[in-house]
Amino acid sequence: QSRHIAGKPFVRSLIPIACGASHTAWQIALSEVQRETIFADPNWESDGFKATKGLEVARQLGMITYRTPHGYVSKFGRKLQSEDGKPYGSDADWQVKSYLQYQGFKFIDRFDPITYVKLTEQLDSHDIARGRADSIEEVLAKVYIPTRVLGINSDVLYPLPEQEEIVECMPNAELSVIDSLDGHDGFLLEQEQVSAYIVEFLDRVQ
Repeated sequence: QSRHIAGKPFVRSLIPIACGASHTAWQIALSEVQRETIFADPNWESDGFKATKGLEVARQLGMITYRTPHGYVSKFGRKLQSEDGKPYGSDADWQVKSYLQYQGFKFIDRFDPITYVKLTEQLDSHDIARGRADSIEEVLAKVYIPTRVLGINSDVLYPLPEQEEIVECMPNAELSVIDSLDGHDGFLLEQEQVSAYIVEFLDRVQ
């Protein structure tokens, strides 16, 4: 139940963006593969903080899930880093390969392998029904405050049906779809759409 102050809900409205009511088997699978890359690093058993090569690969996988096939094809195509680059084999000089390697290398300055493992484990524990009810539907049916759920039509990581599920289960919720070719990162890149949906909703319910 919602907390109340002076007879009014403690939370007056909600705007969940590109998320689900729980981490599904799909998200858990993606998280697990990222953790396995860290566990496979030779340094993991002796000193987890030094398993940075595994962390680099985990980050590369994450970067793929944040976008879409269209996004990668339109940005990189089959381009090589140089005109005389090798177009095949493990030494192939693909632009997309260079991009992912750079993202992985840059990430180790901001994160450590153990924290990344624990963070993904916590993300996988996300389930609004845990400790509250027998199902997500039962929990959401009790939330009556105005809610606008934002989903992205190309999101691979948190697909649109997950936002549709939230709206279907909540008695006072509506769905707005962000039109984007950039997948989950659309919530960052499509700022005009996101801000317009938020401003219109808050002007209406406050």
